[in-house]
Amino acid sequence: MPTDYACQTAAEQAARAIAPVYALLAPERDRPPAEDEAMPVVLRSYLGTPDRFPGRRRALEPPAVNTSMGAAVLLLFLDGVRAELTGSMAHWHATLPRRLSDALGVPGASSGRPRAGGWQSTAELQKGAEEVLTDLVGRARGGPVGPADLTARLVLIEDVVSGALRRMSVPPDAGIRCAAELSAAAGSLFGV
Repeated sequence: MPTDYACQTAAEQAARAIAPVYALLAPERDRPPAEDEAMPVVLRSYLGTPDRFPGRRRALEPPAVNTSMGAAVLLLFLDGVRAELTGSMAHWHATLPRRLSDALGVPGASSGRPRAGGWQSTAELQKGAEEVLTDLVGRARGGPVGPADLTARLVLIEDVVSGALRRMSVPPDAGIRCAAELSAAAGSLFGV
């Protein structure tokens, strides 16, 4: 069973993996103003602080990826492993682009369901990993199942996620790299 620390570390690794993809898919938002720009114009005028860039629009940058987003995407990855184990891969595959967009906060994809945050996202990730282990043990009753079987399933899901990212207009190199790093993060939950 994965520990809280292992889940937190895997979620952080997943957040780093999705950051480049998120920057491509998420809408750009106003960057928070620099310290001297955060001061209201009237107060800046009163204090004699010049408006350094009059008439300039703030640079746009995508919002930051956090551990909760990493955990949500990693949970989708684990759902894929479970779908493969339980024979429901077609449904998981069909809904993956929408669910990925929802987990990343891409506009127009929201299911309306709020994303878990903080410790709750880590707890959901731990529960998802335990469910994968339970499904693996259930499958082992029909014969031996070991780390090689789990690794093969992680590689399969990595390929499927890479394809889904490509369909979401993510450049192939970025999608392949992201999917590989997500697979590594998922494998770290199980010590593979």
